[in-house]
Amino acid sequence: MPTLALLLAFAATAPPTLPPAAAAELLRKSDVAACAPESFRAHLRITPQRQPPDPMEVEVWSSSESRSLVRFLGEKEKGKYLLRVDGVVWFLAPGARKPVKVGSAHRLRGSASVDEILGIRYARDYDIQSATEAQETDGPVVVFDLAARVKQAPYPRVRYVVRRSTQRPVRAEFLLRSGKTSSVMEFLEWETGARPVARRLMLTDRLLSGERTEVTLLEMEERSVPSGLFDLTDGTARKSLEGP
Repeated sequence: MPTLALLLAFAATAPPTLPPAAAAELLRKSDVAACAPESFRAHLRITPQRQPPDPMEVEVWSSSESRSLVRFLGEKEKGKYLLRVDGVVWFLAPGARKPVKVGSAHRLRGSASVDEILGIRYARDYDIQSATEAQETDGPVVVFDLAARVKQAPYPRVRYVVRRSTQRPVRAEFLLRSGKTSSVMEFLEWETGARPVARRLMLTDRLLSGERTEVTLLEMEERSVPSGLFDLTDGTARKSLEGP
């Protein structure tokens, strides 16, 4: 078969791709973490699908993308926090002499990690390798193959699936350098309004246990956040969250 005919046959069967400018714009608009309010408080419930362990509730305080605090709300967890400042995550516990540095892949409960709870910046931290249109059961989507642009990115590769009609993600598949899927985040339900705020997520561990964990947004308010919450050495502001 002539070479031209081969090329035409391939073009006829290959899935259509988005032009680079259109792909970049769609990724920007569907980047949930980047679209979040600059300063907010949120209340989340984390529920492993296999019991035990029991569900966990946490409060997230965020002020700019570089400073976030996770406060554990259970009675037995009182006074425990995870603090992320400039990409570094610290664990703080009552009576501990010093904060303990932990990885951003640290699991809060079940298969839910710090990275997934606090959000990943896809448009900023990843380069688009391809953006391909595809048809799924619930309608047409765009499948982004993303490669980490910076060393601090939590995963080297991500397959990010976006419904083009709503400009909101369907799921994110987190890949190892080998191409094997590490975990999957599914976006199940959204808050009403123009801003893309996920109400329910499902996180699945694809490497070891296959465990599935649901994350539910119970409350979210855009508000100013005291800078003292993010002080590693002075816990006065954090103690005020605990009440009398």
